[in-house]
Amino acid sequence: MEKIISNYEVQATPFLSWVTPSQLEQIHSASLEVLERTGMIVKHKEALALLKDAGCRVKGERVWVPGWLVEECIRLAPKRVAVANRLGERIMPLEKNRVYYGTGSDLPFTVDLETNERRTATKKDVVDASKVVDALANFDFLMSYAIASDTAPAASDLHQFEAMTVHCSKPIIFTAHNPENTEALIMMAAACVGGVEELRANPFIILYSEPISPLVHTHDGVGKMFKCFEYDIPVIYTPGVLAGGTTPVTKAGCIVQMNAESLAGVVMAQLKKKGAPVIIGGGATPMDMKTTTTLYGAPETSMNYAVMTQLARFYGLPNFTEAGCVNAPLPDLQAGLEAAMSIMLAQLSGCNLVHDVGYLEGGKTGYLPFLALCDDIISMARYTGRGTPTTTDHLAVDCIDDVGPGGNFMGHEHTFKYFREEIWSPRFLIRDRWEQWEAKGKTTPLEGAVEAVREILKNHSAAPLSDGALEEMERIIVECESKS
Repeated sequence: MEKIISNYEVQATPFLSWVTPSQLEQIHSASLEVLERTGMIVKHKEALALLKDAGCRVKGERVWVPGWLVEECIRLAPKRVAVANRLGERIMPLEKNRVYYGTGSDLPFTVDLETNERRTATKKDVVDASKVVDALANFDFLMSYAIASDTAPAASDLHQFEAMTVHCSKPIIFTAHNPENTEALIMMAAACVGGVEELRANPFIILYSEPISPLVHTHDGVGKMFKCFEYDIPVIYTPGVLAGGTTPVTKAGCIVQMNAESLAGVVMAQLKKKGAPVIIGGGATPMDMKTTTTLYGAPETSMNYAVMTQLARFYGLPNFTEAGCVNAPLPDLQAGLEAAMSIMLAQLSGCNLVHDVGYLEGGKTGYLPFLALCDDIISMARYTGRGTPTTTDHLAVDCIDDVGPGGNFMGHEHTFKYFREEIWSPRFLIRDRWEQWEAKGKTTPLEGAVEAVREILKNHSAAPLSDGALEEMERIIVECESKS
């Protein structure tokens, strides 16, 4: 299997810009105006005190943030966040134009691999998704994908984290129910790497936390973020919205509000701890006005992410977006179209953390073979994002002269030297002639992905945990369950 670090080494600078520099300035100024004029609600006492002491106008839970403070906190926030894997290897530096892909979290349903029936997700589905992501070369990080609905609700987030760490060694983005569980999860992660100080030095976990749109920062949302900063754990603090429902319906208005909410998170993060590693962005999906469905696979969603990625580059901050998440209920033509378009745009935009890859049915259902198909799509997008090398050897003038008019390049050493890197090869997509395809049983890409997933689940194992780590995680889970 290709080492994950190669995904860092082969990236090139993307060429896609969606808005002009003057438009970025407009969006930034509008975001500051929202925070200064409309303000926000903050339901966390420590955050309220920090904001007031920093010069914000505070009235009860309502806070108005001056633009100068926002810009000062942007300056303080780290421009680069280095993330390790569970083995302590710093393989995922979040910096300009480095693109990484992973699953999303907490899907309530899954399509069973054996029965093809849609059912409620369980902890076993988190286990299986973790194994698949660990084995797929183009997935860089893991979120739980499924909800461990068959575990104690108060500790389901801990059960999901245990399943992820045991069965995948790649970086993990986790969700938590509250600040108390966040600290428990951090202790579980520390047990996997030899202690809290080792985790501080090379964090392999990132918290995902959200405000509530429009413009409400909850006690738990801020509290979870603050708890992570006590241990130097990076935090994604980004809104997940429905344009036309929880933000303005216009793309620019949606981005302005989301950006204001993310920047508020940057401010609170830096007031809590200067240099706190915070990641901006969010889930910028519109709402279908006919059905109220979240439109993950819509073109305007990808357009929003392209602009938000430009904003992150404008600020010099890491960002978190989505791609490969679709509205199709099953991995069919629609799913492939929606996934491929969004993943390609994410790659060319230069997003940092691209999550929710493999979501079906607008973020409600998972199906493991779709992850495998998306691995092919990511590979294709990454190949495209590398651009076209124009070195002297790649321009091939000597080769053309050597072969000459009427010659043939198939046997030339230049062809053997470069064909593997110059001609992209898929794993599941079909390129056989009809007779070859027929002789192989007319297997479809989806059927090939199903068999690949079955092989992974049967034979793949992640790098083992350190001695005592599993027992310590189980102890923490039992302790959490006993308090509920």
